[in-house]
Amino acid sequence: MKKVVSLLLLVVISITFFACNKNDGDLGKQTTVNKDNGYTLVQEVKPFKFSDEEDELENIKGIRTEGFKVTQENAKGAIKTKADVIEIAQQEASSDYNQIQVFFDRTTGIWKTVFSVTTATTAEDGTVTRDNVIKETVYIDEDGYTLLAFKQ
Repeated sequence: MKKVVSLLLLVVISITFFACNKNDGDLGKQTTVNKDNGYTLVQEVKPFKFSDEEDELENIKGIRTEGFKVTQENAKGAIKTKADVIEIAQQEASSDYNQIQVFFDRTTGIWKTVFSVTTATTAEDGTVTRDNVIKETVYIDEDGYTLLAFKQ
């Protein structure tokens, strides 16, 4: 009897573990290295609130709301992975970058992709200083088309 109960408990725990492992939009952390230039691209989906940023977005000069390569008419459909978001955002980005950050607002279904350049400077004493400069930000709808983009 104990073996049967133990076996059932093991099955339930296994199912729970695998079912909770991944959720759409909360896709964990993935780090890749670009073979051409050796840069590390960190692709972790982090939460954010689009409603907290809306007022700031209205004041940004040069923000684009149209003229995108991926529009509502030619979108491939709902986003399933962070790779889908990055692929769309890279089509809209024009800057050189070596780091990508991906954010998702579950309430509005909006993805935010931030492209930046991280540089490292080594001083004479051997200390390393890293600077991160944001180059471009792209907002994408959960249905797979670009909403907003701007350079900084």
